[in-house]
Amino acid sequence: MSSGTGGIDRFCEFSLLGMLASGWFAVAGSGVIAPLALVLSGAALLARILHTAGVFRIDVPGRWVTGATIAYLLFYPLDYLFLSREFIGATVHLVFFLAIAKVLTASSNRDFFFLKIIAFLELLAASILSTNLSFFLFLIAFLVFTVATFSAWEIRTAGRGHQIVRGGMPGVSRRLTVLTAFSTAGILLLTAGLFFVLPRTARAALERLLPMQQRVAGFANEVTLGQPGSIFRDTNTVLRIRFGGDERPSGLHWRGNALAEFDGIKWFNSTANLSDPQKTRDGLLTIASDNQLRRRDGPRLNYAVIQNALAGDALFTTGVPEYLRVSANLVFRTPGSGFRIPTLDPEGMRYQVYSFLEPPSPAPAGVVERLPAYDRNYLLRLPPVDPRIGELARRLAVGHSTDYDRARAIERYLRNEFTYSLEPLREPPEDPLANFLFVRRKGHCEYFASAMAVLLRYVWIPSRVATGFLGGNYNPLTGYLVVRGADAHSWVEAWIPDRGWVTFDPTPPDLAPQSGGLWSRFNLYADAAETFWQNWILGYDLERQVDLAFRVDRQRRVWNFRNTFAWVEQLRRAGNVAVKNGPWLLSLIGAATLLLLVGPSLFRRVQARLGRLRMQRGQARPSDASLLYQNLLRLLERRGFRKPAGMTPLDFSHTLPAPAAARAVRDFTLAYNELRFGGRIENAPRLAALLLEIEQLPFTT
Repeated sequence: MSSGTGGIDRFCEFSLLGMLASGWFAVAGSGVIAPLALVLSGAALLARILHTAGVFRIDVPGRWVTGATIAYLLFYPLDYLFLSREFIGATVHLVFFLAIAKVLTASSNRDFFFLKIIAFLELLAASILSTNLSFFLFLIAFLVFTVATFSAWEIRTAGRGHQIVRGGMPGVSRRLTVLTAFSTAGILLLTAGLFFVLPRTARAALERLLPMQQRVAGFANEVTLGQPGSIFRDTNTVLRIRFGGDERPSGLHWRGNALAEFDGIKWFNSTANLSDPQKTRDGLLTIASDNQLRRRDGPRLNYAVIQNALAGDALFTTGVPEYLRVSANLVFRTPGSGFRIPTLDPEGMRYQVYSFLEPPSPAPAGVVERLPAYDRNYLLRLPPVDPRIGELARRLAVGHSTDYDRARAIERYLRNEFTYSLEPLREPPEDPLANFLFVRRKGHCEYFASAMAVLLRYVWIPSRVATGFLGGNYNPLTGYLVVRGADAHSWVEAWIPDRGWVTFDPTPPDLAPQSGGLWSRFNLYADAAETFWQNWILGYDLERQVDLAFRVDRQRRVWNFRNTFAWVEQLRRAGNVAVKNGPWLLSLIGAATLLLLVGPSLFRRVQARLGRLRMQRGQARPSDASLLYQNLLRLLERRGFRKPAGMTPLDFSHTLPAPAAARAVRDFTLAYNELRFGGRIENAPRLAALLLEIEQLPFTT
């Protein structure tokens, strides 16, 4: 198949390129494929589209493709071992290379068959790598183009061995488009029905047999200061939180982990501190001791979390967790008093937490356990740093009698005397912390948290840097608090006697204007659609199926026994509205009916008129001849002469009784055949003139 051929061939190629483009966008939306592979394959796909559209021609020598293929087969093991380091990533890169090679060189039916397979492999890879709503949208696009491709290919194959019409069948692209739309809609409706009847009882085998690359958005297991370059604020949703009851607190710190070791540049937890595995009982883990549960006096918060796989394997909590319910047999307690599940589900995690919120006053004696001496010394260690930092810490602590007051004084100093900024560093400073405190005096949350933790250790207050997310935006459409990658945050936890671990946030607010208005409203609806995707598509299992069936049955019972009179009342109100707006409704119905009755005929007349004008100007197309011939047949039918289905146009012209009319129709038929099947455009004005002549002739002998 070559570019530039008309009708069905071009439709076939464009629909196949649509399949490839849908698969490409679906994989690109997963965010895990190397940018170079996406750019090269996207450029090749765009070049082929322009080639098919006739903008320019692509002629890649076969020996180049052969050489590149041999080179990539040698490169594939290196990609698997050193670059991608996983089977799926390296294989997807291989599929993309094959797509580039075939897209640029495809010319035979065998080549186009391989392109169909490559498009399917792209979509299969996206189904494993992506959990975003965008995958569903590209899946629909892929289905549309697939139906169009196979329908057009079947028509093209069936036409082999017959005479090829130079201009193609009139309106074939439009009719195929309508057929594709109706076929796709039917498939989607049938699939949706089966989906909600048949629960998904197993995941794809590849998800279990092959390791998945962990992707982290915002939250990190290390904090490194002094890195040059701009800060990317990821807008992807990482957490959706629903609170129990009517509670809707704001400004909460969603803690993933805490880092205790500092080497002057980086905060981390050494591998020597192994995680503590804790076994759940039917998915429930009790975290607080009996003494804490009985004697803690303060508010509690119950919340459920839907966590995107982008957030990694850490569980995010607020306050002091007391109970955790999660579908896992083991939960690991990290050195920073965080929680994680080592088996990362590509569709994310769901868990419920019951937390104790920090009280504003000290707890009763004996409720807060003492910090062990080893842990206290461990959380006070400092590397050699600028001596001015110690002097600043002691100056800020003067005049305060308790650790809590000293910590608040340091927090206020950083919040009031420094500026929040995402402005990148031009080059890494020799001492990032000293540069922040005494030279630059502005930075992002990691600098503020690091500075406060070091200042606290200088005045003998155990401290650590907590990482996670801050706040989030409430979506009234779904009832969820939405936390995005851009909400990533670092703060400080300090050990205060009779209080335990207390949260301090020395980072001043970001004064940059926040987006709002129409864009914010659009984000709310987009998040609502994403929530539906997560809850009813990715998270749809047997439990949800039973819940759906129960709710449907409950609504049926309510309908049968309670809402009969409500339905009658709604009918009465609808009748009142119809009477009140009767003239408008009748006018609207009449206009719609008139459009349905007259519209098709009017459309055909306009098409014929435009075709006749093109013929008179010498700009006719072969398909215009068919439109004029159909116009002729309608004219003859009004005069009482109907063409039998099995009779050729020329034989039909001989059956007309009036000699003048028969001769004119015969001349019209000969001109029609020459234009329609012979491509003789110069006959177009004569064809239009003959039709005008026939309209004036009598058809009686």
